[in-house]
Amino acid sequence: MSYFSRRNKHVVEFSGYEEVSFALRKRLLSILQQYVGNNPTSYNGDDPWYVEVDNFFYETRKEFPGKDPFDLVNHGVFHELFTVIEIFLDMAKNIYYSRRNEALTEILQAFDLSGSVYTVSNRRVELRVSEDFAKKIEETKPVLSSSPSAYEKFFDAVGNLIGRKAKCEDVVKDIFIAFEDYLKNQTRTKDYGAAVTNLEKNNIILPTQKALLEKIYAYRSDTYGVGHAGNSRKPHEIDALWFLETVVAQISFINRKLKQHTNTS
Repeated sequence: MSYFSRRNKHVVEFSGYEEVSFALRKRLLSILQQYVGNNPTSYNGDDPWYVEVDNFFYETRKEFPGKDPFDLVNHGVFHELFTVIEIFLDMAKNIYYSRRNEALTEILQAFDLSGSVYTVSNRRVELRVSEDFAKKIEETKPVLSSSPSAYEKFFDAVGNLIGRKAKCEDVVKDIFIAFEDYLKNQTRTKDYGAAVTNLEKNNIILPTQKALLEKIYAYRSDTYGVGHAGNSRKPHEIDALWFLETVVAQISFINRKLKQHTNTS
């Protein structure tokens, strides 16, 4: 279910590589508090209703001596938090069947709602994308930080794609808008075409590299539902991921070239 705020894009989130956003922490903490308790018996006397709190602390402290699992979720580094979640999911296999399914579903939803590059598979926290790609996305943060509007639009789009919270054509559109905003900010020009021309004119990119940037614009324009009606089909998730990977690579490349140009001029 997508409620009003998300449906109308008033709430968009992203939680990156080796990162746990504030919102993801709070969601996971709330879930643990719902399913970890002192009353271990279900209403019909079959399986336990809760993950028993003392056992949960015991299992966590075997991994992290002296640590409080709830405090690790609230304040721990990413690997500590994800370890606690895996411990919880292993222990939740033994609670009442409807509760164990609800707990797993809610954990999955927490990662999705937070736009995390991590998810849960077979009760283990795993990356949704390759580690190399996740690192590259993270590396764009300091690059885009000089352009707040580009930064916000870009990571809103990434969060929507990773969390599957928006149409792929909207994701592609927003990634392009962020990329264009970044290029305009770096070149002090008024539109994408002028920015690309400026980069070539100042010997920051070669003609073949300019042609690639123009093809990125052409894809955005030609794809149905992104720029306008377009001539090609609507992008699927794999297309949006390809577009994101392409733009991330170009942001990294252009950033390096701009730094070289500044250092030699």
